[in-house]
Amino acid sequence: MSGVNISDLEYTAIRFNTGINSRVMSDLYSQGAVNSIRDLTADGLLKLKANMSEYNLQPKTREAIENACKSDSRIREIANEYKDSLEKNGIYTISENDDDYPYLWRCLSGMPKVVFAKGKREILVQCHKKGACSVVGTRKPTQYAMYATEEFTKEIVKAGVVTVSGMALGIDRKAHETTLDSMGSTVAFMPCGPDIIYPYQNKDIYDRLVENGLILSEMPPGREVIKQYFPARNRLIAGLGDVTLIMEAGQYSGTLHTASFAANQGKDVFVLPNNIYSDNCRGGLMLLRDGAEVLLDSESVIDRIRENVSYRYEEEVVEDIYSKIKDLISIRPMSLDEIINITGDKYDLITKVLTDLELQGDVQLRRGKYILTIRS
Repeated sequence: MSGVNISDLEYTAIRFNTGINSRVMSDLYSQGAVNSIRDLTADGLLKLKANMSEYNLQPKTREAIENACKSDSRIREIANEYKDSLEKNGIYTISENDDDYPYLWRCLSGMPKVVFAKGKREILVQCHKKGACSVVGTRKPTQYAMYATEEFTKEIVKAGVVTVSGMALGIDRKAHETTLDSMGSTVAFMPCGPDIIYPYQNKDIYDRLVENGLILSEMPPGREVIKQYFPARNRLIAGLGDVTLIMEAGQYSGTLHTASFAANQGKDVFVLPNNIYSDNCRGGLMLLRDGAEVLLDSESVIDRIRENVSYRYEEEVVEDIYSKIKDLISIRPMSLDEIINITGDKYDLITKVLTDLELQGDVQLRRGKYILTIRS
């Protein structure tokens, strides 16, 4: 089936049904025992077990591998159950091995290596090219917060920015609904398998998202909602957005988890100012007190998103220039002017890359010309 890799499904089966947790994964990666999640399959586990002596793995890692290998046939069985469910429900996988795996997730720790998706996959490319804005808030909002959510969402959609939320009642629903009504793109993260509609009152929005939006979950199909999944879901909402908008939140609202994740991820958090006498608004006001930005106009939000998009494209351009320069001077030594003339890139970008390459010891400047460093 297109969009489904059996290795991703076996990895998911291992993750949710064995003792191979994030600490074990970290140890395996750091020791070079695995280079990709696609090394963590039923066969991959057996291979790891056979070659464990080659790596300086922690005792708990070794124990986890030994125990997981006892379930290799069950892992294959679960992966095939996932596959059947995906084919039945029109679900596909997106993993860190795929080109459209979210760029921002690659820059963060603790993001899922595989997610399950339903809907328009191309929206992830739009997140990268146009930017994404997380819009979250209470399930029982005031009319003021609902009105503001609708107005801000309309302006964000006009700019081509993707909205991201959690398909909860209240603010989340309004953000998704307004985006779809405005012919925009929106992503909903679920605290359960992507085949499960939660809450069921939002079935109409779920159906519209499948048709014209995107539903994502790190949970495999069939996985029911439990309380612990909500904070995990909220970190993904924050992680996909370039910025996060808090439209309304009480003092103990789960929305504050999203704000906290966003801040810890280095994202800008904007909070809609609200009534100081309302318990429903206290959480948002506390965020403002602690340094969040006041949400006054959509232009500030859109400008911040565009800055982020511009930055990541500059990073990609710089990476491209690295390769270009090294290819050029591998042919013959070249001066700065020659490199600029041939590549057609800007002076400041070329000099930045050359300086970085010199500091890394990859190139040297001799008699006014750059040469590749020959490493022994």
